[in-house]
Amino acid sequence: MSQFCERRGRMPNGAHLVSFRAPLLQTAAFAVVLPFVPEYTPGVYHLVEHMFFERAGERRAPQINAEMTARGSEIMGYTAINYMCFSFSCRKEVFAPQLRLLYAMLSQREYDRAEFDRVLPVIRNEIFENAFYDGRSADILRELWFDSRYISPVLGSASVLENIDPAEVKSARDSLFNGGMCAFLAGAFSEEDERLVLETFGKMPLCRLDESPARPEEKITRPLNRVGRGYELQALVTYHVEKADLRLKLAAHWLRSALFDGLDAAFFRFFDEHGFQFYSVDGIYSIRGDELVFSYLAHITKKEKKQFDPLIDAFEEAAAKTDFLSLTRPYLYDNLVFLYDNPERLCQHYVDLWQDLSVPFTLEEERAHTGAFTDAVLADCWRQITSSLRRVFYIGK
Repeated sequence: MSQFCERRGRMPNGAHLVSFRAPLLQTAAFAVVLPFVPEYTPGVYHLVEHMFFERAGERRAPQINAEMTARGSEIMGYTAINYMCFSFSCRKEVFAPQLRLLYAMLSQREYDRAEFDRVLPVIRNEIFENAFYDGRSADILRELWFDSRYISPVLGSASVLENIDPAEVKSARDSLFNGGMCAFLAGAFSEEDERLVLETFGKMPLCRLDESPARPEEKITRPLNRVGRGYELQALVTYHVEKADLRLKLAAHWLRSALFDGLDAAFFRFFDEHGFQFYSVDGIYSIRGDELVFSYLAHITKKEKKQFDPLIDAFEEAAAKTDFLSLTRPYLYDNLVFLYDNPERLCQHYVDLWQDLSVPFTLEEERAHTGAFTDAVLADCWRQITSSLRRVFYIGK
């Protein structure tokens, strides 16, 4: 193996592996993505995520935590609407035992009622904390998906989960280990470390990824929507593309950055010229398969609404003339090479890219595609977004 080598391939069980080896560094990182189709009770996958931290063979949660502490490396886990991810970064000397620990956690199949009962209060607290904040804009964005399997909250309901059938929990757990699994490896790992990945995660028995058809679409297409009342409003503008191709998926990140990131972005310059002094705006995009939802969220007052409404159209037209490359290329293309020096960030970038594209990509493959971007190409992608289904929501305080 050469000293610096980025590769994408398949493991013995058919799962994907993307790796970048940099032996001169002192750290290594690993991440594994477990995709799923959310057919089960909402919140059950998040419950399974917590269960993985309760037992690893003969080890229980206190021993698992003690091992991680002794190595100075915490295994992180999170559940999104269509995948679960586990990752860690560590000194290269302790990579192998940390990988074995994670593999033992994810290989665990049996749990007792006491472990289940310890997890439920943690989940109940997370649900309470999430409900404590105003998440109406996030709820709206989640509920826009035409495939209704993706509109339920990841956390689910505590009262429902308390009475869930253990057989459903087990079935959901087993469904995670499917042919869509992807592993990402970066940094100062050795050939023995990579071999260990292949002998553990690469030999996990995998089932087929559920490819059941989408549920009947329920398309709510009202262009203007009002949520709540009051003099303080959140203006949420959304665009819904049904058939996003690879170019548009890659461009979405560039467009969001050029239009909304930093006070020199197109949004701030345009609205400042028209009397709105915004100091923050949330530019957001999400992708599920070939559906792309692109949006921005800003704060206005009720009396400003009549002035703001016509500017939505005007901004769409003006934004097409943005100097996209000058705003984004230094950060999103030229600086990609910095990721090679940071295994933890590189693994997370691999995961984020997989989330957008539904397939694993190397950094070199990403550079090959985005290196062809021009202002004209990105403007065309922006017009493709703005010509899709647009909806405007005014969320009252």
